[in-house]
Amino acid sequence: MGQGSGRGRGYLHALRGVAGAVQRRAFSVAIYAVHEGRVLLVHHKRLGVWIPVGGEVEANETPLEAAARELREETGLEGDFGAPAWEGVDGTPRGLLAYEEHAAGSKGLHLNFDFVARVASERIVSDGSFGEHRWVSAEELEKVDAPRNVVQCARRALQTTR
Repeated sequence: MGQGSGRGRGYLHALRGVAGAVQRRAFSVAIYAVHEGRVLLVHHKRLGVWIPVGGEVEANETPLEAAARELREETGLEGDFGAPAWEGVDGTPRGLLAYEEHAAGSKGLHLNFDFVARVASERIVSDGSFGEHRWVSAEELEKVDAPRNVVQCARRALQTTR
């Protein structure tokens, strides 16, 4: 086995270091709610940064169903997920904006489906899962203390809902 075996151990070692192979992994969703040219961001209590609402996909739930549920539970808003952010791929869920993976602290690795949804109101009824919230325009995005992927997806959400 010699060389092959060594490469396997190296790969697993690299995987643990890069992708968190020994960590918990969970499918999750983030919802970029857009109203009149502004996107909703909430201040994450534990992380101290601005992110979209979202959460983990539950058993027997599709990512789109999870997105609609999380948006409703966390904010009281109903979303119109419209068409996918890109055209031409049969079976793409409505409102799918992006897919990305990120460390979620003690929750392990989130395999995250990002969605965009138009909402009819800016009135939030918080479930207490976040601190402050704000509606952010494209011009304000660069000034918000948010992870880079959040800024990128928020910008894309605003572009696709024009």
